[in-house]
Amino acid sequence: MKKFILPAFLLLAITARAQLKADDVKTFTLKNGMKFLVVEDNSIPNANMYLFYKVGSRNEYQGITGLSHFFEHMMFNGAKKFGPKEFDRTMEFNGGANNAYTREDITAYTNWFPSSATETIFDLEGDRISSLSIDPKMVESERGVVLSERSTGLENSPWELLTQSVQAQAFQEHPYHWPVIGYEDDMKNWKQADLERYFKIYYAPNNCLVVISGAVKMDDIKKFAEKYLEPIPAQPEPPKVHIVEPARQAKEGSY
Repeated sequence: MKKFILPAFLLLAITARAQLKADDVKTFTLKNGMKFLVVEDNSIPNANMYLFYKVGSRNEYQGITGLSHFFEHMMFNGAKKFGPKEFDRTMEFNGGANNAYTREDITAYTNWFPSSATETIFDLEGDRISSLSIDPKMVESERGVVLSERSTGLENSPWELLTQSVQAQAFQEHPYHWPVIGYEDDMKNWKQADLERYFKIYYAPNNCLVVISGAVKMDDIKKFAEKYLEPIPAQPEPPKVHIVEPARQAKEGSY
């Protein structure tokens, strides 16, 4: 019997996705430019909230590589209202869980929670977007964490080392050249001004797309968004990535 559980689960998931229509996705944009996509789904009394910041390793340059991934860590280390470690504690106390990831093009933050905790989640997110603490002591502590993550990953995974080497050869000028986690020398030498500038530019509400689905109501989502997120001021549009990878030229006898 067990061998049929996974196929049945996949079938249900595919069926549920097939039932979702374009009209089921409701959208609105706050005055500060933060855009929301909302799907009301009362199949279970839970909800999820994904925040996609349009910033990744491609927005870095040599000297500050790794900052996107670093801020993925810093976003859990305290702000004005919810201090160090309080983001996770408050989330878990309300029955929720969270995670985050950084790629070349985006940094995403994921929250899963009972729908009854929706306003609390907005309060948490509004706090860390508007007033994240970039305390020098916390910076040094977290710098050590990401440096350890980098060295441990390379030491324990020849595949990771190979992947980074191949990517560096495949992209010789474009920012995809360096690994998302960054170069060790850059990571050791980020300056406080680099961090503050990077956060202000890329963690602006107008550089974020929020996706919410679950047992929520559009009117409530809009009300919470206007209360906790709309007061955060927009920032100038981030600079464009203008570096174009040179065209490859095959040479005779190279195949």
